[in-house]
Amino acid sequence: MSSAEPNPEPTTPLQWAVRWHAVVFAALLFGSVPLVHLVWHGLLGRDEPLLRTRSQLPAPTATAASIADGSWMLAKERQLREDSPIVWWLRGQWNELRYHAGAPRSTQVHFGKDEWWFIAPSVDPDRAAFERARPQRLQFLRDVRALVEQAGAKLFVTIEPDKARVYPDKCYADGQLPPGKRDAYAAILADFAAAGIPTADLAAAMAAARAADPTAELYFRRDTHWRPQGALVGGQAAAAALEAVYGPLLGPRRAIDLGNVTEMRLLGDLPANVGFLTLEVDDAWVGGKRTLPLSLLADRLAEVRGYYAIRERTAAGTVALDGKDPNAEILVIGTSFSEENGANALSLALGRPVRTVIVRGAAGMKPLRAALAELRSGTKAKVVVWEMVERGFFEDVWLAPEALR
Repeated sequence: MSSAEPNPEPTTPLQWAVRWHAVVFAALLFGSVPLVHLVWHGLLGRDEPLLRTRSQLPAPTATAASIADGSWMLAKERQLREDSPIVWWLRGQWNELRYHAGAPRSTQVHFGKDEWWFIAPSVDPDRAAFERARPQRLQFLRDVRALVEQAGAKLFVTIEPDKARVYPDKCYADGQLPPGKRDAYAAILADFAAAGIPTADLAAAMAAARAADPTAELYFRRDTHWRPQGALVGGQAAAAALEAVYGPLLGPRRAIDLGNVTEMRLLGDLPANVGFLTLEVDDAWVGGKRTLPLSLLADRLAEVRGYYAIRERTAAGTVALDGKDPNAEILVIGTSFSEENGANALSLALGRPVRTVIVRGAAGMKPLRAALAELRSGTKAKVVVWEMVERGFFEDVWLAPEALR
């Protein structure tokens, strides 16, 4: 005896509406990326992306080989996807939702305690790769020292310690540096000593400053750079070490004072690296890109930054020092830490003007290459201060240093 199949419930108008809205939304979502590019780049003929973000990639170069094997098409697809404001908005919403839910995730950022964030590669570096590259690194350092001496100057190096080293209690679950990180800074200093290049132990100076005032914040919580107080600690330590070695080469100290401070509430580099809703815009005052928050969360994560001017008191009056004095005895080849009050803090502690060549990048290779022409033709500077950041020595450019060209 068979039983009749039950009749299915009829689809209600509300269910049909939900289904069709879902279909239309999915179609618009998948079609939005090519549509935006067709309108913006095709019809309007714009070269730059509609929005500038941290996740964007350079356009790949088309070659016969890359087109034939399909790699150019894949790279172009990734570039267009990252240029899409729809992708930026969806990803930003998702990342912020995860953060609000207490489950943030990022390959670039390590989330510490009390909303202290750290650049992920600096937390537990690859010491094995660092050790393997030591012979090439030492030869490269000797080549740089010889280049500076041939230019008529002496070389001095500062290595800015990673924030994870200065604040292990905020970075690591147990508050302790892991074995691979613990003596990495000392190993870097040892390499420079082996190459005959004097340095300053800024990590020890930062540790002493923290011991004197455990509540002091020498670095920004959600940025990789130091605060003005941290720059001052680093500048004083570097100046003392530099004068101990090269003081007799330098002229007398001058009357250099702090000038005005410009305060700005800015979003640090780490929230942008997480992929929150932020934009990169050109800013003439900072001399490059500035990150703008475009959500309430991103705005809350911004921090107040102070930029201190310095000035020299002379018989003719007060002169502002801007790092462009062609007759300065000290040339600073610096990273973004120099921009973040580092160069001015060093000049203030030395009591002497400095001239700067600054290009962002923790490895310090880009500013060095920007200064190569001057070093090869001869420099008026008596001391060249080359600035790098600890984490930069674990980047590819230091794991396989290229010959100076």
